[in-house]
Amino acid sequence: MDAITVDQTEPREEYYQQLEQGNILLFPRTPFALCGDDRDVLRGTGLSNSAHHKNIAYRPTTDKVTGFDQAAVSDPEKLRCVMRAYSQRVLAFMRAFLPRYMADCKIDFASFRPQEEEGRDLPTKKRNDLLHVDAFPTRPTGGDLILRVFTNVNATRPRVWLTGDPFATLAHRYALDAGLPRIAANPNGPMLTRLLHAAGLPVVHRSAYDRFMLGFHDYLKFNADYQQNCAKYRFEFPPDSTWMVFTDIVPHAVLSGRYALEQTVIVKRSSLAGPEHAPIAILESICNRPLTATG
Repeated sequence: MDAITVDQTEPREEYYQQLEQGNILLFPRTPFALCGDDRDVLRGTGLSNSAHHKNIAYRPTTDKVTGFDQAAVSDPEKLRCVMRAYSQRVLAFMRAFLPRYMADCKIDFASFRPQEEEGRDLPTKKRNDLLHVDAFPTRPTGGDLILRVFTNVNATRPRVWLTGDPFATLAHRYALDAGLPRIAANPNGPMLTRLLHAAGLPVVHRSAYDRFMLGFHDYLKFNADYQQNCAKYRFEFPPDSTWMVFTDIVPHAVLSGRYALEQTVIVKRSSLAGPEHAPIAILESICNRPLTATG
């Protein structure tokens, strides 16, 4: 897989194809405004001590920021304004650059990662330095895709990633061992969960696809053979660069770096240039069963 350098921001068909095939689009200079004052606010922000938080999160739909250390932030309102501005600028850029994806997408969270990733003490399931594909425990996608835009706001240091071969290669090697047939046999999910969800209780109802992807995220992190022996590709994203990637197509790990911003959108499977590249399509072809609810 490759990082494709983008030197112009006009929409092109090839950009959709590159993303869906498991490549990264790299902008050596961030293609939207991010002023020095905003960077200073971010670099002065610390993460909450709560074990629940890996990153500082901004929720565009509610205009709220969570996960920061209140004792280390002198002006929470300023932090919210900076996160809001980043989210809005990224989304405006994406609407111009990838209009097919953005026409019917779902806007997800933005986040800020203030801590140095190298040597970070986290439980295995939460470690960022192990190769994994993304799945969100509280925000199932139902087969749509996770497109993420990252910006390195570190003044001097790159953000260093490893990636692996894209999802099709991964799934054909590991999906059966990771439990795909068992999960596919019950596409509607556990009966109790469905009943509680139908009753209006705050229970997340996940399709078979979402349940598999959550388990696959953990399976890959705990799989020592995969972590040690799979093909790996190293990328260094310099200060003030921006890159975008489907993080459920591309297994990825963060080896080092501090001060990165990110915006996520959930892209409709029907918006893809090649829907056969969607992880759900690949998994359904392997198990020969639908992985979303059938009624």
